Amino acid sequence: MRFIFIIGAIFILLNQNAYAQVDEIIVTAVRTNNGSDSPGIFLEKKGDFLLLEVTIENDSRELSTRLKEIEHTIDNMITAAQKQPDIILNLIDENDFVRPLSMQTFTAGIRRGRRPDTSMATLKVKTNIPKAVGDSYKLARKLAVFIDGITEIGRTKIQTSDEAVVSIVNPYQYRAELVSKILADINTTKNALGSDYRVILKGMDKGIYWTRSGDLNLAFFMDYSFQIIPTTLNSYQEIIED
Repeated sequence: MRFIFIIGAIFILLNQNAYAQVDEIIVTAVRTNNGSDSPGIFLEKKGDFLLLEVTIENDSRELSTRLKEIEHTIDNMITAAQKQPDIILNLIDENDFVRPLSMQTFTAGIRRGRRPDTSMATLKVKTNIPKAVGDSYKLARKLAVFIDGITEIGRTKIQTSDEAVVSIVNPYQYRAELVSKILADINTTKNALGSDYRVILKGMDKGIYWTRSGDLNLAFFMDYSFQIIPTTLNSYQEIIED
């Protein structure tokens, strides 16, 4: 049993600095290296923010007019968000990291639209998820109402996605708690078998992964494995050879 906890403590210490970051990450799917299903032991936490994707498109004939009308519409959004502290405007980078919206970064993201002579860009509008809230309906509606209240300039049109997504700030903060939960489960199994057994544990040096596990919740897990073998054996290989 002491063997298990020593390993867990070492890995936590080794990874403490590596995971000391506060990035906000949008969660859209299981984040694994091999696409495997999550293990039976996972840690569930509520997300920090609910985000709704917004597409801004303009079909004015002249490019200069399109860009000007889109930028003025964004100005209206920024001004409205400044008056509503629980509404935040963001951009999402290629790694699903949430970044603050600025006119410079938004303008750089304007691209050709879905039809000729159109320009479009996307952003995320978000709000925090209160601890007492159990579903996304009211939060998503609040985001949609905010967007509906924005004045569209010229031929600019604003459209929202049908589905909101969840983000988490510094997901690596849950590593130690997850490791403790995994080790406790392994120890429960080992103790039920008695002192004549020991544990061979693998994979605890890997990173943690996460997936959306509910309307507002996220599940954190690790790609670990273990075998419980008799103390009379030196390795799991001896079981296979027998």
